[in-house]
Amino acid sequence: MTSVAVLGLGRMGSAMAARLADVHDVRTWTRSAGGSPTVAVEGAGMVLLCLYDGAACRDVLAAVLPALSDRTTVVNTTTVGPDEAVALGALVATTGAAYLHAPVMGSTPAVAAGRLTILAGGKPSAEVDEVLGVLGDTLLVAGPEQAAGLKLVANGVLGDSLASLRRALARGDALGLPRDAVLDVVGRTVLGRLVDGRRDVLDARAARPEATFAAGALAKDLALLASAADTVSDARASLATLLAAGTLEAGDDISVVGVAAPELGWLADARLDVSPEIVADADVLRPLHAYALSHATGDPAHLDDAFLPTAHVDGYRDGELVAWTLDEFRGVFTGSPAADETTRSRRVERLDVRGAAATAVMRLRHGDVDFTDVFVLLRAPGSGRWRIASKAYERWGAGR
Repeated sequence: MTSVAVLGLGRMGSAMAARLADVHDVRTWTRSAGGSPTVAVEGAGMVLLCLYDGAACRDVLAAVLPALSDRTTVVNTTTVGPDEAVALGALVATTGAAYLHAPVMGSTPAVAAGRLTILAGGKPSAEVDEVLGVLGDTLLVAGPEQAAGLKLVANGVLGDSLASLRRALARGDALGLPRDAVLDVVGRTVLGRLVDGRRDVLDARAARPEATFAAGALAKDLALLASAADTVSDARASLATLLAAGTLEAGDDISVVGVAAPELGWLADARLDVSPEIVADADVLRPLHAYALSHATGDPAHLDDAFLPTAHVDGYRDGELVAWTLDEFRGVFTGSPAADETTRSRRVERLDVRGAAATAVMRLRHGDVDFTDVFVLLRAPGSGRWRIASKAYERWGAGR
């Protein structure tokens, strides 16, 4: 029997402590309960860190360093960046204790069943290996940096899968298919594990289940991945937008990402909607709404809310290239809605936000004329207001 100190009693820490307590002598500490983690660590052969991020690891390790010795192994299951994993290992090494960076794949049900996958950044001792065996299977990798990086890759796959699941449900809705039938089919694809685990949420029968993996934690991990790998993640952007809009809470289970959506009913007065595959930021949609409203009403005054004063419009009309200033573009609008306005529609088909710059694609169906508008938008550094900097478009069909 090994004496194990579990530091951090969130969802995963509590589940691991409960699982290990059936076999080993387990001591626990959590920040919310107060007191010093040193009491739990003293005399323990293994210290298991189950914390939120790298900053929490540094704080807790700084407190327990005096209690560590060459008879102790610190096993860190926290998801951190590769550089952080290396730095934490070096910090522990100053005490003579061993350090094993060992993030895990799987959530609380996997802990309870002993089916975690443990990414061990180095070969654990026989004693540590026996403890980890109670939690699941150990996959040996080269070191802390590699273990941390692989965990970020795994969570990136999870984020991408959630984005794919969201798109699949949106496509089913667009086709008018019953949600239960869509879930039956998607459940037989590679996304089956996500569907099987939270079908009640995805079928709208449960609103806010107890989280096994919190959306806020995944957002943190995807941010780490983006920073470490210098990549752009659509899943990260979607999570950030949903969290900022309040339609997704940081403590929600990640399955809620599949069905959470911002409220966009305010676009209807411009006969504008957004592709259900897009998770749209309301602030960046406002100038697009104002632009669509100028078409819906025929009133060019709305263009002032849509465009920067220096904006220009370029496109082909009847095979001829036109290049207009904003003042020249106003002349397209008559001041009154088109006679067939009630049959017209507009949709944002693409939206890509990168910091203070964004691009958007809008499809306009105006009678027997279709337009594809491509916008570049900028956010003002002071007010944070988005405006259209330029528009390029294609027009085809007969009409005005």
